Amino acid sequence: MHCLYCRHRNPDDEPRCQRCARRMKTPPARSAPDYYVGAYSAAATAVAPAMELAPVAVESAPQRVQVPHQTRLFSDPEGGKVLQFPSVAKAPEPKQRPRRQAAEASDNQAFLDFVPAAPHAPRTLKTSVEAVIYCDAPVATPTHRAVAWALDFSMVVMAIGVFLLTFYICGGEFEKINTGMALGFGGAFLSIALFYGLLWVLTGSETAGQRWTGLRLINFDGSAIDRRERAVRFMAACLSLCSAGLGVLWSLADEESLTWHDHMSKTFPTVRN
Repeated sequence: MHCLYCRHRNPDDEPRCQRCARRMKTPPARSAPDYYVGAYSAAATAVAPAMELAPVAVESAPQRVQVPHQTRLFSDPEGGKVLQFPSVAKAPEPKQRPRRQAAEASDNQAFLDFVPAAPHAPRTLKTSVEAVIYCDAPVATPTHRAVAWALDFSMVVMAIGVFLLTFYICGGEFEKINTGMALGFGGAFLSIALFYGLLWVLTGSETAGQRWTGLRLINFDGSAIDRRERAVRFMAACLSLCSAGLGVLWSLADEESLTWHDHMSKTFPTVRN
């Protein structure tokens, strides 16, 4: 049996289509009931088969015209049941402030009143003598400086010892030293000492003895010194030593414990922070 809708082939006893699930056979129409308007009764058909029965006209009831009407949600309140709330007085509206007019541009630039800097004047010592050092860094004591100088001198002595050991290993004899050899040794010793001091000038740093004792070199203004100032200090130190050490001993009598080469180079050693 073929489906009337999708034309699918189905078995004869299948009530619905296997493809579209629709009914295969339309059920027969049901007979109208006896009370249905316009229906024919079996008795009337048997008695008067040839008589045509006119359908009975059924008068339909007049339809009511419904006018849209909104019902009231609340009934009319009675005058005695209404509570009168006192009316709240409205707060007065704030007066609008007049807009401030833009301040006219002033030609005077605002400035801050800073305290004027104190004039750069030398300090005064206890003996009412003007100090040559302007900064507050303390000058290293003569004892502290002597310890640093002793350490540097020991480095020079060790370098001279290495030089003499090398001379001996190379076949030199100390018994045959004459005046010329003595002058040669003296020049070698002086060259080693000068080279040791000039080495720290070229590197731009403090000597080994000053580092071990915690000293550093600064100028009278408190700033770190450069290679030029180190070179001037080195030459002034050589002059202080060449004057039988009077330039170094001057620190014992100076009010600020400064030597000749300190005054000439305007530098001095101080304790490292």
